[in-house]
Amino acid sequence: MSSEDARVAARFAAARLWAASRAPYLAHALFSLTPVVLEPRRDGETGEPVPDPEWRAFPTDPGWRVHIDPGTALAVPVEEFGWWLLHGVGHLVRRHGDRAPAAAGPGDPVARRWNRAADAEVNDDLEAAGLDVPAGVVSPRALGLPPGRLAEEYLSEIEVLDGAQARGGRSAGDLVDCGSAADGLERSSGESGGDGLSGVERAVLEAALARDVLARAAARSDVPGGWQRWARERTRPAVDWRARLGAVLRRGAHPGAGRVDFTYRRPARRRGPQGPHGRVLLPAMAAPSPEVAVVVDTSGSVDDGVLRVLVSEAAGVLERVGGPGRRLRVICCDRRAHPVQTVRRAEEIRLVGGGGTDLREGIAAAAGLRPDLVLVLTDGDTPWPDRPPRMPVVVGLVAGPTVPDPPAWARVVPLPARP
Repeated sequence: MSSEDARVAARFAAARLWAASRAPYLAHALFSLTPVVLEPRRDGETGEPVPDPEWRAFPTDPGWRVHIDPGTALAVPVEEFGWWLLHGVGHLVRRHGDRAPAAAGPGDPVARRWNRAADAEVNDDLEAAGLDVPAGVVSPRALGLPPGRLAEEYLSEIEVLDGAQARGGRSAGDLVDCGSAADGLERSSGESGGDGLSGVERAVLEAALARDVLARAAARSDVPGGWQRWARERTRPAVDWRARLGAVLRRGAHPGAGRVDFTYRRPARRRGPQGPHGRVLLPAMAAPSPEVAVVVDTSGSVDDGVLRVLVSEAAGVLERVGGPGRRLRVICCDRRAHPVQTVRRAEEIRLVGGGGTDLREGIAAAAGLRPDLVLVLTDGDTPWPDRPPRMPVVVGLVAGPTVPDPPAWARVVPLPARP
């Protein structure tokens, strides 16, 4: 590594550390960024790198790569560099690239307005965290717009301001290119360098980040309201698995429903009879907690978007069914059943596979664990067992138009095509 590269790397490390200290609830995301150092512009006489205005914002792409112009990185204060890292994480986590309206290219007026609207959504929370927005960059406060809105809402306001500017009014902020993470448009050059995060890895990272945000908010740390709203939405599964699984269990997975078992973990409130050595401790009644085995379809027919849905729903199972301290047994399956994984959190699931599809293997492996219920998460493009296993089977189905229905003995829960 050259001395120049070492200086840029040290600057990036310092900026990331500063950002993590100002927004610790985003530390997981900040340390998941992959730096890509660009070829610098150089001074014609000294040969030293000089800032390139095109890369002022340290743009990011959907693979969680941050593109670093050496001249800009070495010229701006560490605090400003760190601010832009937090800004880029905001675009990534909120998936502004996926939400962007169709545009012809990065210079298209539609893309420019959307970039500024997305900036307003992100910078609103940075201001709420007490971090000053760099000069000329869009923020709701600078534009006189109400806080706490989505980019789609700010977009209409910025269109009005752009119309006013065309008639001689003030500008709605500088045109700062935040990269394809903000507008969803591929760049012909510059945005490249190494493998970024896959769709599944991004989904797992977002789930972990949402949990971190909610944990810090619950501990009464200073977490902006916008991040808390995002985290609550991100951790809300599409299906209320507790209600669905409860209905299945009442139909036969357990001989009784409700509080039908005794436990000494929490004594009963009523007082027991007096014995020779003191009062007798009576057990409390407890509801049975189901043992669930999850089969996740990781075959090649399941694209990244569908797999993100399946991971999101697996996280819902963990949270709503497993309960605190409970573990869930997960089997990834393509043409064969992969080894059982026992996990507590969604990000602990290692999604392995990618070949053909035969969920009969996964269901047989799950049935061999003797759970109360087998939950299959799939796009449905698979052969099914001829005979049902001895325990109930629920199929979380992200179905395409040509996929046949699962067998009648499985209870099907439709899942959305996107998380």
